[in-house]
Amino acid sequence: MAHYYITHHNFINFIESFLKQYRVYGLTGKGEDLFWRSLNNDSTPGITVNRYRALQPVKSFFFPVKEEVTAEPAGKNTMLVGVKACDINHLRITDGIFSGGVVADPYYAKKREDTVIISSDCDSYKPSCFCTLMGEAPYPVKGFDLNLSPTRSGYLVETGTPRGQALVGAHKNLFQAPQPVLLHERDALRAKMTSAVKNNNAAFTWTDPKEVTASGYKSEKWEADIASTCVECDACRFICGTCYCFLLSETTKLWEKVRTWDSCQSNGYGRVAGGANPRKTRGKRLRNFYTCKLIYRHDNFGFYGCTGCGRCIDVCQGKIDIRKSLQKLSSEKKTNV
Repeated sequence: MAHYYITHHNFINFIESFLKQYRVYGLTGKGEDLFWRSLNNDSTPGITVNRYRALQPVKSFFFPVKEEVTAEPAGKNTMLVGVKACDINHLRITDGIFSGGVVADPYYAKKREDTVIISSDCDSYKPSCFCTLMGEAPYPVKGFDLNLSPTRSGYLVETGTPRGQALVGAHKNLFQAPQPVLLHERDALRAKMTSAVKNNNAAFTWTDPKEVTASGYKSEKWEADIASTCVECDACRFICGTCYCFLLSETTKLWEKVRTWDSCQSNGYGRVAGGANPRKTRGKRLRNFYTCKLIYRHDNFGFYGCTGCGRCIDVCQGKIDIRKSLQKLSSEKKTNV
């Protein structure tokens, strides 16, 4: 790990130098939301490096919505600029599923291998952000090739892998040794942002999401309250960076199979032969979503399947907020004690 300094102007030159070798994606704004966009020489100067996470989860670059999975995996050098800590933490789950088993998924593994991740600290947040409630922080500490922390006139750059160090080494003329004051400036911004996100969620008093979900498993609130406004649109599942359920379908082409995302919130997800369904109601399906993220993932991986990115809150047509759901379950437990 090493630190460098790069000006805003030199950073744009740095990114533009890869446009012919890589598919480069950066963040661009549309209202309050940020989206991943393919970059070219005209669009690169307008990218948003910091702020907060994109609406689209990073997993879609490695585990696409729809993918043909019988041909040989094709390699495409890709660079993602502006990945946030919550998305990097999401990849711990998808890496464990698609790369950490007895046999790695070759399509996922190839994309991960061919992708450079340039992450960045958050310097603002959305009202739906709650990473600190999940024990995370609004800045990356690992899982990146390069990380960018904003300074008054550029970025403090941290290398996280040999590949990241090689990228800096190939463009030495664009980087400088950082002054000690820049490290202090970065630490001050990180402390400020951590405090800001905590204050944003000051109304929520639960501290152990696994215990709250487990103790409230049999609560009547799942049906009567928490899932009462769910319209089963599946948006929360498809926007989540750690959901990995999929369907395999055959096409009209010989031997060809297509993998597409699936959702456990759909009524037919748990249905078996004869029409039996262990999760017939919306409340049971939403409860499964919470237990999967907050209990099963923690038991299997050692960390939560929710990193507090808040995307599910942003897209829910029924205005269901996971933070409020846990607060309701937590309050019910206190009442029963």
